Amino acid sequence: MSSAEDRYRAAISTMEAAAREQDEQRGLRERRLAEAQQQAREGMQKELAAAQKYAEHMDELNKRKQSAGGWATEKTLADKSRESLMEFGVHDEEADTGYTNYPTPSYGTPAPAAVVPPRPEPVPEPPAAAPEPPRRGRHARQPDDEDDFSSTSWLV
Repeated sequence: MSSAEDRYRAAISTMEAAAREQDEQRGLRERRLAEAQQQAREGMQKELAAAQKYAEHMDELNKRKQSAGGWATEKTLADKSRESLMEFGVHDEEADTGYTNYPTPSYGTPAPAAVVPPRPEPVPEPPAAAPEPPRRGRHARQPDDEDDFSSTSWLV
């Protein structure tokens, strides 16, 4: 009987170990889920703050446009101060990173044309030998000026 009891106890301990492992895995999944939710929440809060700043900026531009009679001119869209300018690029402290600062587009006045160096002319290839006239087949007939195709063999 002791062998049956030993097998019973071994089976119970195996089941308890499996249950503990499942509980640990569940806890790990829940912990990872909570971390992912927290990261997503923080990212969404950052995006929300940026979107709110953008919406405020666009509201200000629309107010200026409406106060100018609906005309979106350079003067109405120009920022009144540096603080109201919404920046989406390199900030002053990051200016030495080696990236190019692109100018803010100005609406209403054409941008000066950038000077582009002319492309070098391609070197012409040497003229090829005169092409051979197309060769006619061995049984080819002389072309007729007439449109009579009754003598043409279409099965060749």
